[in-house]
Amino acid sequence: MRNRLASGIFLFALFTVGCAVKQNAHNRAAIGSAYKTHEAGFTAHQKQLANQLCFKGMPQKTSEQLGPTEYVFRDGYVLEHSSVDKIPLWVCEDVKSSQLESGAERSNKFKTDPDLKGPHSTPTDYSRTGYDRGHQAPAGNQSHDQNLQDQTFFMSNMAPQLPKLNRNAWKSLEEQTRTWAKKYGEAYEFTGPIFYDPKEDDSSTATGTLSIDQIGADSVSVPTHFYKIAIVQDGGAWKSIAFVMPNVSTYQSPYHLEKYLQSVRWIEQHTGLNFMPELSAAESQKLEAKASEMW
Repeated sequence: MRNRLASGIFLFALFTVGCAVKQNAHNRAAIGSAYKTHEAGFTAHQKQLANQLCFKGMPQKTSEQLGPTEYVFRDGYVLEHSSVDKIPLWVCEDVKSSQLESGAERSNKFKTDPDLKGPHSTPTDYSRTGYDRGHQAPAGNQSHDQNLQDQTFFMSNMAPQLPKLNRNAWKSLEEQTRTWAKKYGEAYEFTGPIFYDPKEDDSSTATGTLSIDQIGADSVSVPTHFYKIAIVQDGGAWKSIAFVMPNVSTYQSPYHLEKYLQSVRWIEQHTGLNFMPELSAAESQKLEAKASEMW
């Protein structure tokens, strides 16, 4: 179990699943300072991929308390990987309808990411823990190109998800976003973890700390929630929709995705990230301020 000082990133519920969950005390300072990601050192190709795959710019950290990170640039996704939690802070994609045509075969060959130089996970960190290696950029978003699908199995793209979430409710959300990509021609997506406890939103119950589980020899942090943001162009105008789903085992079909709608601003507050930083103030108000109705 790891403890964090919290001001915007919290825990909804604690789970200890399997004997391989690692107990480890750790304190983290609260989110608060205005720290932004810098792009110095990116190659021209990396910048091109970021511009192509991340709608209105790569998400920016708004707190130095998120700790050191590394970027991974691939043809199908871009992500920022946490050296503290050994999972991605965010993954961004541009999912075009052509990518969803058949052709690729799912390999299920999870691989340690050779592009990461700092602390990171390996496939064995998840073994016998009760947690799935949960894709953040889904393999199903690359069902046409075998190479692009195989690249979704790097461990930098994984986070611990309970099977009832990963294989059922979250899968339903992923399938829904692919339906939108087909309907509108493409869908930009941001996906990642949240550490959240609702008591920290109330000054009468907040303690400033939260506890999280970690798994494996590499102390991979287990998120309490996951978010997904989708942006599409409808009739010449951009619109967004966002979901936050708890990492629990209580999901039952039908999954009623509308119950998990949330605003992008709320996700920003509880992750310490600024999504779509190139939006104008008016665009930000339209796409981020309020939770969308279900499309």
